[in-house]
Amino acid sequence: MSAPSPPHRELPVARRAGDPTLGLIRRVLLICLAAGAVAVVATAVGRRDDPLVLGLSPLLLVVVLVFGWLVLRHPRATVPVSRVVLTGLDVLWLVTMAVRLASGSGGGWAALFPTTFMGLALFVVIGYLLYPTRFAALHAAAVVLLAVGVGSAGLLLGPRDGDTREHLVDLLRYAVYLGVLAAMVWVLSRTKEHATRAFLAAESASAEAASMREMAYRDPLTGAANRRRLEDELGYQARVVGAGLDVALVYLDLDRFKAVNDAHGHGVGDQVLVAVAHALEEHVRSGDLVARLGGEEFLVVAPGMALPDGRALAERLRAAVPVAVRAAVPVDVTASLGVTALRAGEEPAAALARVDALMYRAKRAGRDRVEVEDTAGTGEPQPLFRLTGQDGGSAR
Repeated sequence: MSAPSPPHRELPVARRAGDPTLGLIRRVLLICLAAGAVAVVATAVGRRDDPLVLGLSPLLLVVVLVFGWLVLRHPRATVPVSRVVLTGLDVLWLVTMAVRLASGSGGGWAALFPTTFMGLALFVVIGYLLYPTRFAALHAAAVVLLAVGVGSAGLLLGPRDGDTREHLVDLLRYAVYLGVLAAMVWVLSRTKEHATRAFLAAESASAEAASMREMAYRDPLTGAANRRRLEDELGYQARVVGAGLDVALVYLDLDRFKAVNDAHGHGVGDQVLVAVAHALEEHVRSGDLVARLGGEEFLVVAPGMALPDGRALAERLRAAVPVAVRAAVPVDVTASLGVTALRAGEEPAAALARVDALMYRAKRAGRDRVEVEDTAGTGEPQPLFRLTGQDGGSAR
């Protein structure tokens, strides 16, 4: 039986400080706050005769400036503070509407255009940026209903004139338009949520697939590349080698590794292999590939490295391996290494056989040494018969 699908969760537009959407919200808010500060000052200057404007303008200017400072200096506070400020503006705009209509001061109904009505519409849209969709829809519905209720109460309690009925009708029309705007933004928000959810699902699937591909190319014990990954790399490098690009191959095999397993157990043997892999990774360049062929055999593929530099790298690795192993487990281990240069169009198996023969020549010459291919043309190194111990650990 298939596992149950996870429960549906709404995705807030900006739910965490690391969300890339938050950066966009901050930029939009800063632009709006800059424009708002200018608008507050301009309104205060242009309507100096309105006591309500003169009384509220300093407060609004302080809120805008403090809010802008918080957005700039404390990004994590952007969303929660924005929600508090939005609620405060909702209340302030509705109270302003009620005061103007009930008292008839400052122009009454006419003074609600365009600032009050446009402000409420703007707050409905901003709600969808700051809240999850369902909560934003509730916020929009509350703004619409409160605008109708507060506006109707103000008109009915305020000074009566022949236009009161007409104003009530206009208020209802405004509420319908505001509701339609909220519904349209709700549809867009839901569409964005579905798109975001699909994107996150695709991103998760892609990451999982990449992880599985990585696992398929990694040796589970040491974390080095496995033989499959190595052969792919050799095939690619054989196609691009030449035209001034050298590729050095360094083959490393631990000396008498079977004796380590026999004397100390396979657990210690595994620790030795892990220490060797780490030592190789530490001493190669970032673009080099360290692979474990199996057992105690490793190969380094070094693109852009000529044969003399490959010899120097092999000597560094030969000296580093005993030190790294000794630091991890109380075992003395040495390594024999072979060094060659990859040839253009060479098959991976042929390259491995050639460098393996060089490594085995180092074994025959006394172990704990480096053998480099003779480029003077003295003949191909021939692989020799090898003794294989139990569990794949060679007796070499």
